[in-house]
Amino acid sequence: MNPFASPLVLTGNGLLLRDFTDADLPAMIDVFDDPDVALRTPIASPFDLAAARDYLAAMRRSRAEENRLHLAITRPGEDLPLGMVFLRPALCMAGYVVGKAHRRQGLAVRAGQVITEFALRTVGLPHVLLEIEPDNLGSQQVARALGARLSDAAPIEVTSKGRAIRLDTWIIEPGEFG
Repeated sequence: MNPFASPLVLTGNGLLLRDFTDADLPAMIDVFDDPDVALRTPIASPFDLAAARDYLAAMRRSRAEENRLHLAITRPGEDLPLGMVFLRPALCMAGYVVGKAHRRQGLAVRAGQVITEFALRTVGLPHVLLEIEPDNLGSQQVARALGARLSDAAPIEVTSKGRAIRLDTWIIEPGEFG
């Protein structure tokens, strides 16, 4: 059984994580067209309908080429994407974005737990990594709630949208995860 077969639905913690669809394009704008998302991610900004179409196509390509997952965070019985979790198994990396209107509801932690459990138990990754800027206190709180600890790895230096970014690596190992 291929754990990355489409369509993929993961449930837990009162959430349903599922593939994004064409019907989600307007909701994707609500989630991703946000200055905080623009600052912290390589996602296009401004994020309009054309950017949503391009991003959905990129999600589908990366799924086909490298089993990379981008799943909408929804509630069972509600179809509206509230955010996104991603898993890049080749790098053991996961991440999350929650739309501004849906923050401070524990969605990133709950969705992070579901995707981490999938990564460790179903996919069989040896650990899960999160890359977080040192000043991103909200994501650091999410990482801690997931059982992550700051790794001993040197910070990663990247440039995104013309901005130099330093990313600390946080690690979740199976013995540290619920």
